[in-house]
Amino acid sequence: MIALAVFAACVIAWAILEARATSEDRVESGTLALPTGVVLLAVHVVAVAHHLLGARAVPVSACAGGVLLAAGIAARLWSIVTLGPQFVTALHGSTRITTGPYRFVRHPSELGLVLAAFGGALLLGSLPATLLAAALVPLSIARCRREDAALGL
Repeated sequence: MIALAVFAACVIAWAILEARATSEDRVESGTLALPTGVVLLAVHVVAVAHHLLGARAVPVSACAGGVLLAAGIAARLWSIVTLGPQFVTALHGSTRITTGPYRFVRHPSELGLVLAAFGGALLLGSLPATLLAAALVPLSIARCRREDAALGL
């Protein structure tokens, strides 16, 4: 139950901090934000359900999962804070940001989302959720490509 408590604390903190850090944003069609959110929610629900049904991670993968979950959340929050009001789902042509986490990675928010999904699944020892988290990879790649196109990159 320790893994579940860690997972719940991380996800609740993530939701609160991300809601506080973002400005109001209306999802526009074509952004893939809705399917991405649905898959992320499914990963979390499957991971928790599988864990409650008896799935357990070996200590090494649980520890690695906890680290990935925390790192993913941190990367995502750092991205949001760096962009401030420019962090929106709509694809508007603007300038490329090269400060904060964007110095190291072009799409740190997407990377954080994928890391957090895999981390939560590993922390709770859920192979089905880990496989479902893999569905976020092509969605994130598509989102990154759309954003790059909007920025003219």
